[in-house]
Amino acid sequence: MKNQTLLPAIILFAIGIFYSIQNFNIHLFNFQNSWQILLILLGLAFFISGHFSQDYTVILPAVILTGLGVHFIYYNKLSSWPDHPAAFLFILALGIILTSIKGKTGYVQGVTLLAIGLFLHFFQKIIESITFIQNFDSFIEKYWPLLFILIGAYLLLMKKRKR
Repeated sequence: MKNQTLLPAIILFAIGIFYSIQNFNIHLFNFQNSWQILLILLGLAFFISGHFSQDYTVILPAVILTGLGVHFIYYNKLSSWPDHPAAFLFILALGIILTSIKGKTGYVQGVTLLAIGLFLHFFQKIIESITFIQNFDSFIEKYWPLLFILIGAYLLLMKKRKR
């Protein structure tokens, strides 16, 4: 982070607002006093600080904090909301993609994480829709992580050989 002069001020401002609303019993919306809202406020503080200081390295922590806050608010409230592993990958992918837009690099990593997140989120529906795989359903559910391990090891070995 290049210029951090605004970040501490904005974080203190956000935390002050958060606790003042609690202490003065101001009701704006449900769950306003939850730790998830504090995460969202901290994420927004990073966004605001990065915007005014033209520091785009804060996009990733801003997206992660804001995304985790939103995820933990809606996780039990919406039936279509993704489980933790898929949601964490979506959040991280979004952060990397937004950072790569400003930095002009890193698209591949963001899209790869997004694809893995989509796979995890829709895994059960994919398996149910492919009829010839239904017989191997339990086998695939148990051993698909090994496929990721093998692909990751292969990519690491290929990268090492290119050096």
